[in-house]
Amino acid sequence: MSVIVHSSENIDSALKRLHREVLREKILETYRAKAFRIIPGTLMIEKRREWAKMKRRRRAAARRAK
Repeated sequence: MSVIVHSSENIDSALKRLHREVLREKILETYRAKAFRIIPGTLMIEKRREWAKMKRRRRAAARRAK
């Protein structure tokens, strides 16, 4: 995995691209899964929190749109 920084490109935008690529390839999740023992219940809790966050954002956006 690599990101090529162009001469006219801002370093921050290159770092954002690198971060997006890391997230897309799930590198951190894979490392964490291999480094530590993850209990299945913990995964369910994380998914629930993530869905709750998305639900809050959607509801807030819907309220703003009215």
